[in-house]
This record gives sequence, structure tokens and C-alpha cells, in this order.
Amino acid sequence: MSLLRFLGLARESAGHDAEPRSLVELGAELESLPPEEARFVSAFAYLLARIAGADLRTDEIEKVEMARHLEDFVGIDASRAELLAQSAVAIAATYSPSDDHLVTRAFRDMSEHRDRIRLLRCLYAVAAADERISTREDNEIFEVARMLEVAREDVIGLRSAFRQYLGALRPLPTER
Repeated sequence: MSLLRFLGLARESAGHDAEPRSLVELGAELESLPPEEARFVSAFAYLLARIAGADLRTDEIEKVEMARHLEDFVGIDASRAELLAQSAVAIAATYSPSDDHLVTRAFRDMSEHRDRIRLLRCLYAVAAADERISTREDNEIFEVARMLEVAREDVIGLRSAFRQYLGALRPLPTER
């Protein structure tokens, strides 16, 4: 027996026994959905919240944008999408240090390439909701894309649609 397992600190290596707490908590709010679908939606919501909070704050407009994408992407009603967005923000703030990579890997494992591209487009839209994508948000989206195994060229293509909001490309105050 390993020391970590003896101390109760080891994660199980396979299956849903090692499910990140964030997915468990978000999935509990989606109990009317089949378990795998609830897990997918939970991961999607968590990743939206991860990007919304990447700059250390989540504006109301970002939560509204998250709800809109939850509604469109997963087909849940507006009130449920709004509640899920609120919960995802709170849960991501709580579990972010430990679950960011675990949830991203879980999404990768249960999604196809087209789902990943669609998610990344939604991440950029959430980051741009306040009309500014910070360097921190942009870097976090690239990190998610890397973990999802999406080619850099694909991310740059998606990113170009939001170039007017990219902090790194915006004119400095003295240049306006």
C-alpha cells in the first residue's frame, strides 16, 4: 500500500470513483439528465466558469453569457442555465486549484473534436462578454486547448474572431 493511499490522500486511478468534486456537485444539480450527459454538461459549465474567473473576478455579464451558451450548447431552459452558471462560478471558485486540470481532462475524454472546438469558441465568447479578453483569460483558454489536445492553429483561428477584445492587441491609452 502506498503512503498516500494509507493517509487517504491518493485518488483512485480509474473510473468515476476519482471524479472531481466540482463535477459531482454540478452533476447533482442535473439529476434529471442521464448520468453521462449530466457529467458532460457539468464539465462544460465548469470550464466556462474557469475562464470567466481567470482574471480573478466574474462579472455579471460573463454569467449571462455562460447561461446563454449553456442554453444553446446543451439545450437546457434559460432559468436552469442561469442557475447552473451561478453554481458553476461558485464551485469553480471553490475547487479551481485542484479540479481545473481534472475537469479539462474529463471533458477531453468524453468529447469529440467538434465539441472541443465549440467549447473553445464559447470560452472566448465568455471571456469577451465584458468587451475585453485579458491576457490571463487568453492564456487560460490556450491552456485548456492544450489539455483538450486541440491544435494551436485551430485555437488561433477561433481567437481571431475575437481579436478586437484581446487585451494584448488593443491600443494603449496613449495610442488612442
